[in-house]
Amino acid sequence: MRRLHSLLVVTALIAAVPIAGASPAVSAAVAAPENGLVLHYSMETLSQGTITDTSPSSLDGQVVAGSGTVRLVTGLAGYGRALQLAGTQHQFVDVPSSTVLDLDTYTLSAWVRYTGIPNDQTLGRWEVLEKAGAYWMNVRTNGLVRVGGFYGGCASASWTYFDSTRALPVDRWKHVATTYDGTWLRIYIDGRAAGAKRVSGRTCISGEPLAVGAKNNPTKGLLEAFWDGRLDEVRVYDRALDATEIGQLASRS
Repeated sequence: MRRLHSLLVVTALIAAVPIAGASPAVSAAVAAPENGLVLHYSMETLSQGTITDTSPSSLDGQVVAGSGTVRLVTGLAGYGRALQLAGTQHQFVDVPSSTVLDLDTYTLSAWVRYTGIPNDQTLGRWEVLEKAGAYWMNVRTNGLVRVGGFYGGCASASWTYFDSTRALPVDRWKHVATTYDGTWLRIYIDGRAAGAKRVSGRTCISGEPLAVGAKNNPTKGLLEAFWDGRLDEVRVYDRALDATEIGQLASRS
């Protein structure tokens, strides 16, 4: 029995030693923050064009497609399914209007995998999500993540934005997030800081709808920046998550 115990201990120690050149072990799944969550599209169900919101807000989104069929496809390993959008077919998710989306401080978060293929309405970027005249997060055609919004109230709002310090590769899953705490606007890629800009003032309450995968601005008749690729785990919080919480969202299960 003693010899068996010793053998088990040695075996466990050997298993715990990393092999030279091997990829680091993937950590166990970490629970995502729930405090302040006002929108969550897990992209696990698509029924009659409806994307279910699993947050307390219950803002189920409606798929809009100029043409073609929007479908769920294989997502990042451990995250089930993802939403596939075709930019050339002008597809996006229309989010119902709600005061819970009128945010002074916020976090926008999503897993993204874009093709890099432009369409007739790309206009320099593919939108992850945008509430026109309020806040947004997109991927530029050069791969950089751009975040921004209108801050300082609507009457004298200042249009402010900046780009990430590093670019996203095409056809690879990446986690992107932006936070605004009333003082700093920040970008995170795969849970790591990717730029920050000092900003202040209340975020404009524009009255325009939130769209996932496009910019939808009915007041100006704009519908553009259609996403081309996959989107998953789209989240909006009414507060700025800290770096640890962003890391939890970016963990690979």
